[in-house]
Amino acid sequence: MKLFKKALLATAIVGAFGANAATVTSDPVKLSAEGVANKLSAANVAFDVDFVIGKETPAASKITLTFDQTISVKDLNLNTGVDNIVNVTSDGKGYVTVDGQAVSGTNPALVTFDYGTGSFTFDKFKVDDTTNSIEFVVNLGNPLTANSAFRMSFATDAGVDFSGAGNVAYKATTVAGAEIETGTGVLATTTSQFAFNVKAPFNGLIERLEKDTFSKNADSTDKQEDKLVFELSNNESSSLQAHLTATTHTVVLDGNFNNGGSTTTTPVTQLVNGDFALTNASATTVGSLALSAVGSTANQKLTLTLPTANVAATGAKVPFNLTFDSGDAKVIPETKDILATYQVTVSDAGVTGPITVSENVDAGKWALDATIINIPYFPVGFTGLSTSVHFANESANAADVLVEAIDNNGKEYKGTLADLAGNTVTKVGQDTVMKALGLDTTKSYKLSVTFNIDANTGDVNAYAFSNAGDARQALVTSQQKGQGK
Repeated sequence: MKLFKKALLATAIVGAFGANAATVTSDPVKLSAEGVANKLSAANVAFDVDFVIGKETPAASKITLTFDQTISVKDLNLNTGVDNIVNVTSDGKGYVTVDGQAVSGTNPALVTFDYGTGSFTFDKFKVDDTTNSIEFVVNLGNPLTANSAFRMSFATDAGVDFSGAGNVAYKATTVAGAEIETGTGVLATTTSQFAFNVKAPFNGLIERLEKDTFSKNADSTDKQEDKLVFELSNNESSSLQAHLTATTHTVVLDGNFNNGGSTTTTPVTQLVNGDFALTNASATTVGSLALSAVGSTANQKLTLTLPTANVAATGAKVPFNLTFDSGDAKVIPETKDILATYQVTVSDAGVTGPITVSENVDAGKWALDATIINIPYFPVGFTGLSTSVHFANESANAADVLVEAIDNNGKEYKGTLADLAGNTVTKVGQDTVMKALGLDTTKSYKLSVTFNIDANTGDVNAYAFSNAGDARQALVTSQQKGQGK
């Protein structure tokens, strides 16, 4: 019971401290995160900040507002001395002007204090460039009682500049310099101006024999087509300060788009720009496409370029469709993972580009609709060494097998094996693999062998090993399961 009472007492003490702290709130100024990262700032920003007092603050007490370095008040033009606040009690407001005189058309208010029905006023307003702070005092007369509140409104003419997210710290002290209370509030935050997301990735499963159509595609009944849907957004509205001015939006898809075909024959069998169509939500063709490294064995990059007119500057998400059509007798490549990068070119002075907003975003892949078993090291034809693979087909259906390989010199080989009978374990020795690949059985090869098996998930598994005399060594295998058909 004593411990419980002590806990209650401690909670009450903490609560009392919290209640006595000044509360500082505002509707924070929002700045472009990308703009801030590229050294853009927002000049002459109008904003409000509210204060609720926790402790009574006597007359003649000093209030100091210290701003983070990302918020500059040096342009208030009052840093050479003290300017009295023009209090208009009938309005419940006090005004800070350049000359300390009443507000007029030629003498606008730089800062306005709103006291509401409060019985207090302020005076002796001063800006300190060195500490990036503002000071003022509670006027002689009535104090700020606990729970009193006031608002400060800074006009554009006040010239307050923002270069990033920042806070303001409130501190009240007595005439003798003793601290009365403190408080902190957020004045500015950063938020991303641009956004990119993949709404529907490429997901076509390639028909394993001819490889020129998709056997499964959730987004299209046309087996020659697959579609990537992505969204872009850009906010250049006045509500987002320090924003960049976009001129071009670029999406780069990095994947193995090389199908090994020709770029010179008719019809062209290598993937080319014409295999892709970039459209907006209304199916209108937009932007341009370029496929790099055509004919290269390296991964290719498909670059989609969108003029700024195609991306609304209101912050709204704008969808785009990239449709692939395999066309006539074109092999669809196994892309592996396609990764997307979103970049923006801007026209703002001093900003070099393009600016990378998002990168390595999953944009799907094209994979064979089969069970793929790879043995990355499968030596064959060596004296005293025998390698083999045992396939377990646990389905009642026979499964046919395509086999591909590359040797240590990068040469490629292809062939077929006899069907794997259902509900059996089939041994495939190195001689069978060599004959299927068309290899010279009098020579030795260091191969990476891939078996492409017409089987559903979990139907076929493999175990590979090598024998050297009486010693058996398991060989590493990797497996990609086919989908249910």
